[in-house]
Amino acid sequence: MNAPLNHPLPLLDLDVLRTFVAIAETGSFTTAANAVFRTPSAVSMQIKKLEDILGRSVFARDARSVTLTTDGEVLLGYARRLLSINREVVSKFIIPDIVGVVRLGSPDDYGERVLPHVLKRFAQSHPSIAVDVTIDQSSNLRRRMDDRALDIT
Repeated sequence: MNAPLNHPLPLLDLDVLRTFVAIAETGSFTTAANAVFRTPSAVSMQIKKLEDILGRSVFARDARSVTLTTDGEVLLGYARRLLSINREVVSKFIIPDIVGVVRLGSPDDYGERVLPHVLKRFAQSHPSIAVDVTIDQSSNLRRRMDDRALDIT
């Protein structure tokens, strides 16, 4: 969708989006305020500003809970992507390019439950590093570490 050049769209503030995501994930303005190091009233003002810019409510509020509206659900996907892209861009210039292979050993219970999430985050923050995973018994992994066949286990 292209907007005419003489009618620029407002820009969304990444700090406001970070606050929005924190509220969506915690279900609480107060808990989110602590997570983003703001007062609850500042968080409320940020969300009011966001809703004013978008012309839509993003949260349904009652005395005990906060839930996303349909528009809030849509915004949450975009907000997470924008914040991820921002981290990627900033890290590209701040964190030096590290290239290579890390040889990782893990017992099967961690390999199935924990490693997929850890490796996904690691790949996002270190895209130029390959991870070679070995799943084995702890005693075998210790032996491989001693033989320097693994970097970490």
